[in-house]
Amino acid sequence: MIRLNKFLFVLIILSILSFFFGFIKFFSLIKDFKTSENVNIQGIAVLTGGKGRIAEAIKVFRENPLSYLLISGVDKNIDIEEIIPNEFLINPRVSIDKNSETTLDNADEIVKWSQKNSIKNIIIVTSDYHLPRSMLILANRGNGLTFYPHPVASSIYLEKNLFKDTKILKFLLEEYFKYLLSFLYN
Repeated sequence: MIRLNKFLFVLIILSILSFFFGFIKFFSLIKDFKTSENVNIQGIAVLTGGKGRIAEAIKVFRENPLSYLLISGVDKNIDIEEIIPNEFLINPRVSIDKNSETTLDNADEIVKWSQKNSIKNIIIVTSDYHLPRSMLILANRGNGLTFYPHPVASSIYLEKNLFKDTKILKFLLEEYFKYLLSFLYN
């Protein structure tokens, strides 16, 4: 009985340490993503839901007018003209997805869109804290496709705020749990 208790104790301690060091690794992933440059951009896909994502994707698209743009996960209740300039609504190289509701849905939509448009190299625009999970899911679902991260900076990962602001810590822990669950969605 004592051996079993020691074993369980060691197992619990190792689990806690693994979780802690995994979170530190996840946190460093958020900060380590850099915008990819000098790539043959064929497509730009933005995963909506965070501040500044669509604006950044439009900026990248303007810099690469021969590419295609997918705005994925637009809320069905939002009037699209309020968030996207009219010139993009009539552009045949711009696609708007209002069906995706999750990151998994976004990944599936990006893969279908890339196949439809014969796109192999895709820039993924999303918030920095969302990139680890998004890139993991896309890598698992997008065989033959190459994804390049394009983080939209957020202020949530500032080291001075991480442990002082429990809302930020809670938010990042939720993102970490979602990231861990993404390993199951192969």
